[in-house]
Amino acid sequence: MNYDVIVVGGGIIGASIAFFLTKNKGSKVLLCEKGKPPGDGATSISGGLLRVHHTNKANQHLSFKSLQIYRQLTETKKMNFGYNPIGFSIIVGPEYVENINKNVHYMNNLKLPSNVYSPQEYRLREKEINTENVGAICYEPLGGYGDPAKSSMSFLNEAINQGLDLMEGTEVQDLIINNDRVVGVKTNFKNIYAKQVIVASNFWSKKLTRKLDLDIPLDTKRLGVVFAQAKNNNKVISHSYIDDTSDTYMRPFPDGRILIGIRSSNCEANKYSLSKKVHFKEAEEALYRAAKRFPSLENGRLLGGRIGFDSYTPDQNPIIGPSEIEGLYLSIGFSGGGYKIAPAVGEYVAEEISKNKQISELEYYRVSRFKDSHSTYFQTDTMYKYM
Repeated sequence: MNYDVIVVGGGIIGASIAFFLTKNKGSKVLLCEKGKPPGDGATSISGGLLRVHHTNKANQHLSFKSLQIYRQLTETKKMNFGYNPIGFSIIVGPEYVENINKNVHYMNNLKLPSNVYSPQEYRLREKEINTENVGAICYEPLGGYGDPAKSSMSFLNEAINQGLDLMEGTEVQDLIINNDRVVGVKTNFKNIYAKQVIVASNFWSKKLTRKLDLDIPLDTKRLGVVFAQAKNNNKVISHSYIDDTSDTYMRPFPDGRILIGIRSSNCEANKYSLSKKVHFKEAEEALYRAAKRFPSLENGRLLGGRIGFDSYTPDQNPIIGPSEIEGLYLSIGFSGGGYKIAPAVGEYVAEEISKNKQISELEYYRVSRFKDSHSTYFQTDTMYKYM
């Protein structure tokens, strides 16, 4: 069995790449997913926050383009991404007011509506918020959230209509190398050959690349979300938030529940290690951090949650581009932030593969950045404490 391209991984990144590779129907493409799409990696547990706000222009560009793609495909192809433009706010401390203004200035150059508010101004908008230790808040009206699992399936179903071959329950166990070139994959079913293999399996990518002795810096982190509701069942927040002062993110559900992010941690340093169970203490800690900003959540009810794993790079930005071995392309290490940039990544990766060219928008994401210096483009002078 021979293909032009094999995509490894059926989460949001692999699904987006497959969609754009098959869009022009010029390539024979196969996607292998070890479980049932969209898999059981980060996509399956993601909170799905959509935002453009970042502390560097490269991520802002990918996020903005992705938001446009989500909106456009929803309107033109009636694809269902669960996109809900309820708005997004980021909260920073007093020491980062100058930084947030610089970052928003470039966002405004993208023609993206966004505004920076002082704590006093913002309290007029959100009555429930506690603005203690807040320096400024940026609000994006087009931000909000989507459904990562639903988005992945939308990309995959449309890709299948465009000619994609999908093999679920197919684990890529190794890469086939011939004359120093990757020429296919070994799976639990059979060997499959292709001109190009794209590894987009993120959490499981370390296992594959380690066998090739590639020096790719990836750490496995445990991350997840919990669901909560205010004691009085009031709708406490109106849109999606990242609170950089406490490393917290949250968003509402239409029924009044709130999704709150559990603080990510290296699996080696986490006493729960690879457990996929949400433990009460970590859920309680997440609710405590959220209640510091929205006091109505104090003594709120915990209503479950979910845990997953992801691969993180040293600068917490993905590795996208050709590897040292010909025939192997990497789209990995998304560090918990793949959903909001997935459509742009998919379009650009498909263009690099199908046209055999380098896209300038991806130049900062190459693996070589970790070998050339001790810092990367993403470590800007307008960063915040956590984000």
